Amino acid sequence: MNTPIHDFLQSYAEEKTVRCHMPGGKANSYDITEIEGADSLFESGGIIKSSETNAAKLYGAADTLFSCGGSTLSIQTMLALAKAYSPSKNRVVASRFCHKSLLTSCILLGLEVDWIYPDEYLSCRISPQSVKDKVNKDTLCVFAQSIDYYGGESDIKGISEVCASKNIPLLIDNAHGAYKVFTDDHPLFLGADMTADSAHKTLPCLTGGGYLHIGKNAPPFFAERAKETMSLFGSSSPSYLILDSLDLCNRHISDEKERAKWVFDEVKRLKSALAEIGYTLKESDPMRITIDANAYGYSGFALSEELRKRGITAEFSDIRYTVLLFSTAQPLTDFTRIFEAAKNITLLSSVPSVPVSLPESVFAMSPREAFFSLTEWVPVEKSVNRICADINTPCPPCVPLAAAGEVITAQTAEMLKLYGVKNIKVVK
Repeated sequence: MNTPIHDFLQSYAEEKTVRCHMPGGKANSYDITEIEGADSLFESGGIIKSSETNAAKLYGAADTLFSCGGSTLSIQTMLALAKAYSPSKNRVVASRFCHKSLLTSCILLGLEVDWIYPDEYLSCRISPQSVKDKVNKDTLCVFAQSIDYYGGESDIKGISEVCASKNIPLLIDNAHGAYKVFTDDHPLFLGADMTADSAHKTLPCLTGGGYLHIGKNAPPFFAERAKETMSLFGSSSPSYLILDSLDLCNRHISDEKERAKWVFDEVKRLKSALAEIGYTLKESDPMRITIDANAYGYSGFALSEELRKRGITAEFSDIRYTVLLFSTAQPLTDFTRIFEAAKNITLLSSVPSVPVSLPESVFAMSPREAFFSLTEWVPVEKSVNRICADINTPCPPCVPLAAAGEVITAQTAEMLKLYGVKNIKVVK
């Protein structure tokens, strides 16, 4: 696949011209701004647009926009487009497992949220029936996640059918699923109107590189207004290093289908090998291994530390699980190293564990009203029955434990303490 951004940067670097232009750092010859011929991200019609068109073809999208602000920028843009498309509506039906960028977007846009609660705190699994039960005449859009931190997956096809029957746009946070361009179950293929894909999570791309995809069956309005809408939130000085990385990522997607399949197979083989030597694994998607550390006497944190001592750094750990996340560019030797490290950890007797679930909360104020209210900090144990004024999220996974506008219950306060939160901002 041609790489118009990379080719331009390479050609410009080879000219060795005197650079009397931004940026101030001159060490990286590919670090430029919108000089002549370099195109402009939010008014793209040259090399950036050509590369975005390549990405759209690869993903089967009506249009694709590059994001230098990860999935956060794409999520902000998706919600703003939905609001512009239906300005009289103001409510978002969303899974309570959501990235904090959903809530920060709602604060910026003045939107309100109707939660659907999954069984576990970090589970994205919501049913089409639960979506059907929540949507109503005031619903602006449905917002769901394709893959959660444990590797659980949503029924996107079923949810999309509900949304189509109600004529409501379906927006998917596919931050952890950009690699699904190599499979037959990318959310775009299953009926999503728009998706936010973090290329940098599972594809060979610099941190901050992402795709905003618009489906072929989505209202044309979304593609027509997408660039100007993204410019509301994105920097007017996007990183050309990230844009170059996205351009090269396109080539990886085009040329490395067999390599991606090999990684899927290696992850599957490693799961089987770990199970054979006594590890208990939670069901997960093809790009991650989620180990139930409690099943043999560790917390997820402790097991992650045991792996780190042996040269393996996990993506995520919590009270119960340790999560290993892979890339379609993962080196061959990594899988052997992981197995050897895991084999040398002494398995202990199991400890009792229960799923951690978020207690249901009610909104006393909109997220925007609460965030911009007069506030004060209080110890978590004194926050019960107060209105949360912030978004409290351990990161990773950046999923809110308490959301701005929600009334803090005794159960929520206990969960905040469980995750190490000592003080919380509340409305005065």
